Amino acid sequence: MEIYQEVATRLLDEGKAYRCYCTPEELEASRAKAKAAGRAFVYEGRCGQLQPAEAQRMDGEGRQAVVRLKTPSSGTTVVRDIIKGDVEFDNSLIGDYIIVRSSGVPTYNFAVAVDDARMRITHVIRGDDHLPNTPRQLILFEAMGETPPAYAHLPLILGPDRAPLSKRHGASSVEEFRSRGYVREALCNYLALLGWSFDAETTLFTIEELIEKFSLERVGNTAAVFDNEKLLWMNGQYIRTLEPGELATRIEEFLEGTPLAGLPGKDGRPSVEALVPLVQEKMKTLADFLALTDFFFLPREFEEKALSKLRNDDNAPRILAATIAALRVLEPYALDTIEQTLRATADSLDLKLGKFLQPIRIASSGKTVTPGMFETLAVLGRDESIKRLGEAAAMLADSQPDT
Repeated sequence: MEIYQEVATRLLDEGKAYRCYCTPEELEASRAKAKAAGRAFVYEGRCGQLQPAEAQRMDGEGRQAVVRLKTPSSGTTVVRDIIKGDVEFDNSLIGDYIIVRSSGVPTYNFAVAVDDARMRITHVIRGDDHLPNTPRQLILFEAMGETPPAYAHLPLILGPDRAPLSKRHGASSVEEFRSRGYVREALCNYLALLGWSFDAETTLFTIEELIEKFSLERVGNTAAVFDNEKLLWMNGQYIRTLEPGELATRIEEFLEGTPLAGLPGKDGRPSVEALVPLVQEKMKTLADFLALTDFFFLPREFEEKALSKLRNDDNAPRILAATIAALRVLEPYALDTIEQTLRATADSLDLKLGKFLQPIRIASSGKTVTPGMFETLAVLGRDESIKRLGEAAAMLADSQPDT
C-alpha cells in the first residue's frame, strides 16, 4: 500500500493524475445520458479542470475523492502483442480511469502495472479477456516513466459447447484432475497443446522437450476447445509408458484416502507392484486400478450387469463345477498350469475360451471386466478361487426354480 500511495502521489504532483469528486449520482446521470445517446460511457474529465480553490472547497464539504489518471483523448494506443500482433485501441474510448478508490485502495489496472514495473517483469502472459486492460496499463507505464513488459494474450479455453471452460464442463483444477487419477506429465502435455503446436504430427512431449520446443510465437490466435476424451487417451498413453515400479508408486499415492488405502500387501493380500503387470495395459487413469482390482482386497460384490449375465448363462453351472474340480487337483497351482488346464477344460465342454471364462470371471470378481483371468486366479490363490467359484455356483443353484 505504501508503494501504491507513493506512485499515486507522484503522479498527482506531476499533473499526470487528479482527484475526482464526482458523486455516484452524478456519474450515473452521465451514464444514462450516454446510453440515451447510444454511445459508450467515457468519463469526460470534468474534475481534471478543477481549480485548486474549488477542489479545496469540495474537500471542506467532506466529499470523497478518487484518483484518476489523465489519458490521451485522441489518437490510438497500440498493444504490440506477441500472439495477436499489433492491436490498436482508440484513446477517446478509454477515458480518465480510476487508479485509487476513495478508500485509498488501488484498482487492478493500477496495482498490476506498478507491481510489474517494480518487479521488473519482462513478459506478461495471460488470457485474451485481459487484452482490453492492456492499453490502460501501457498509458500508466508511460506516465510512470517505466518500460512496459512484452505482452502475450492467450486464446481462452472453451468447453465442447464453445462456452468458456468452467466447472460445469468437468474437472477444471489441478487438484480435481489429480483426484480423478490423471498423471502430471499427461496434464502438462495436454495443456501445452491447447492453442500451441510444434508440428502437425507430434502429440506426446516430455517436460524437457516442451521446455526446448515451446515458443509463444507458435501459439494460435483462436480459442482452443478442451477435449476430455483426448486428455483421457493421452493419460492412458503416459500410464502405459511408466516403469512398473514408478506406476506402482503413483498408484499407492493415489489410493490414499480411498477404500483400498493400506490394504495392498496386508494380511496376505497382493501388493500394488504385483498387480501392476496385470492391469497397466487396461488403465487410462490411476483410478482404473481401484476399479479393476478392488475385489482382490475387499469383499466381492456383484455388479448388477455382471450378476444378470451370470444368471442368464445356461452354461455357467457346469463351467463353474468343472473349473472347481480342475483347480482342486491342479499341481502345481501356478499361472502356466492354470492356463493349460482351463483351456483344456473349455475344449472338453466344447466351449470357446471367451464364453467359458466369462462365468469364472464374474464368479471370482463380481465384474465383467478384470485383469487376465488366468492371472487373476493365480493371484487369488487356489483356496480363495475355489471358495468364490463355489459360492457363485451355490447361488445359482438356489436361484433355480423347483422342478
